[in-house]
This record gives sequence, C-alpha cells and structure tokens, in this order.
Amino acid sequence: MLISQIQLVFIALLAIPLTTSATEMPYGQLVTNGFRNQAKVAYAKPPRESKALPTTTINTPIEAKQVLDDLFNRNNAKALVVARESKIIYERYSFGVGKRNTPLGYSVSKSLTALTVGKAICDGHIKSIDDPIKKYVINLSATSWGEATVKDVLRMSSGAYKTELKFDGHKSRELQLRVGTAIAEGKMSADFIDLMKENDEKSFPAGAVYNYSNFDTVALGLLVQAATGMSFSEYFEKAIWQMIGAESRGAWFVNGDGQASTYNGFSATPHDWIRIGVMVLEELGKKESCFGKFLSDATSAQISSTGTANSYGYQIWVGCRATQTDFCFAGYGGQFLIFNVATNTVIYHHATTFSPVVWQTPQVMDQLIPALAKSK
Repeated sequence: MLISQIQLVFIALLAIPLTTSATEMPYGQLVTNGFRNQAKVAYAKPPRESKALPTTTINTPIEAKQVLDDLFNRNNAKALVVARESKIIYERYSFGVGKRNTPLGYSVSKSLTALTVGKAICDGHIKSIDDPIKKYVINLSATSWGEATVKDVLRMSSGAYKTELKFDGHKSRELQLRVGTAIAEGKMSADFIDLMKENDEKSFPAGAVYNYSNFDTVALGLLVQAATGMSFSEYFEKAIWQMIGAESRGAWFVNGDGQASTYNGFSATPHDWIRIGVMVLEELGKKESCFGKFLSDATSAQISSTGTANSYGYQIWVGCRATQTDFCFAGYGGQFLIFNVATNTVIYHHATTFSPVVWQTPQVMDQLIPALAKSK
C-alpha cells in the first residue's frame, strides 16, 4: 500500500548516518537564483522601508556555532541564517551564494500559501474555513477540490487522487513534467483548473485521508485569487510581503494565464526568507488576534501524515521528527524554515541536494537549543 511504502522510505532515510555527504542537483544554480531568468514570474514588491534585522553573531555561543557549522558542511548548504528574538545570530554562505541571491523555496511555498489563506480569512475575503471552495471558485464545482472545505484542502485531504513520493506531490510523471518542469522553464500554457478537472479521480471522501498533493495547494491559490479579486501574487504582496518588511522583491512562478504555482514557486533573498520566519513567530505570540489564532491552528497537528513529519497542520509540517522543532516549512532538496517557539528561534536553510540526509535537517534544533543555552 502507498502509506506503508512511504513509511518504509522515510524509516530508511532516518537510518542514514549523519556523515553521509550531499549530492548536488545538476540544476542547483538555477534553484539558488529562483529560476528568475528562465521562468515566468510575478513579483511581490517590498515596502518602502524594510524591517531591520540586527546581527548579533559575536554573542552566539561557540557550541551553537559548531552545531550549525556541522550542519552546513554536512548538507553542502549554500545559505544558512538563524534568527533568535528577531536578531540574526548566525549567517553563512558558500558556492558563490550571498545575500543578493534569491533561492527558490520549492514546497516551502506551500506554507506561504497557507499564510496567505489565513490573511484572506482575517481580512474577511473568505468568510469561513469551513466553506466549500466552490463557494468562491465556481469553476471547481463538482471537483474534489470544489466540494472540499477550505480546511480540508489546507490539511491536504481533498480526496482527489493518490500521489506517490517519487512524483514529488504530483499524480504522475506526466503531470510532474507538464506542470513542475514546464512552469520552471516558463513554458506552462495549460490552465490549472483544466488540469485539475482532467485528473480528478474522487478517490476519497473530502477530509478523510491525508494525501500530499500539489494540486491541493494550487486550489488554495485559486481560492485566494477568486475571493480577493486580485491575482494571488498581488494579494500575497499586500498581505504578507509588506507585512514582513521585506527588503527585496519576492517572485512567484506563473503560467501563461498568470496563475501562480503556489505549491513550489516562490523565491526570495535569504534575509527575506528569515523575515518570514520572524513574522510567523511574532504573530503566533498575538494569541487573541485573528491571524495569531489561525497560525496557532496552522502549526498544530490537524491530521496524521507521512513523510517529513507524523502530523500535518495547514500546509505546514508539525514536529518534523525532532523534539525541539515545533514545526517546519520544508522544500524538496534542502529548503527549510525550522521553528522553536519557546526560544523564538527560526532557521533558514538552503541547499540543492538529492542526498536523503538533508531530510534530517530539522533535527538540528535538538542540538542547537541546548547549545544556545550555554554561556558565552
């Protein structure tokens, strides 16, 4: 069965020694620069004034630096930035990468899409998380996504069809090429809604079964677009990018119709990636606010899952197989935002590797948090 196969794969990955060397993707440089010279993108413009990110690396305990240096070297990382209490306490780059590069987030983009849905709810564009998506996206009526509620799809439980790990969240190799490869190359002309209707199999009742599916996240992007009357990238710019106080332009992959590839297509500078993490921690602390409550739910176990974690929230992995990691945003190949709420610590990690050892990256919090507690 699919679930048992996935479980066996990840058990095997967790058993790999931490000293295993990373294997670089052949197109890693394109990933690190966000494919911006190759794909069609819609930019999210920064505000006039960016949010300051003070640097206090000189006060970081040597034990903590060693933990992070070991992680950096083990994963052949290209960028590693750590913030605590809204201040950068560690920062390192390699392979010609620096602060001006715009690494692609791959499936970290899914978590950003969930944040955008949360803002649309709190801004009143989406009336209820329990509304069926067809209420807003009429063209998805009678599909699994249209009949499912917003909450169902946030939890990756539309029920549309089974996916396999080897297809990276797509239904088939054909869709992987027709969507993922095509949009990264700026050649995707198909309408997402047409593809969804064509491939819907109505395999499970909505909300019943977790199944990691890229089109669930695409449905959320279409939802935001329909509910707000703005393109997804425009609303993201207004609701999230301005909010974090970004310093540079972010960018979303878009197809020929201007529909955003919300499941894999966002790129930004390392400092803006860490600003996203800082914002999430700050907003989580506002427990009585609408967005704070949404984030509390989004980062809590909503459904049992397989893969990066045993539990899934709203397009966010919970626990991430580490005792000190509360939740993480994870992308294929070594893109992560990793959170420890109690200490207001967030890690931004960017690698472009096929090595399975990279999936153990969230476990670094188990070493880092005790190391940060040590005196200088």
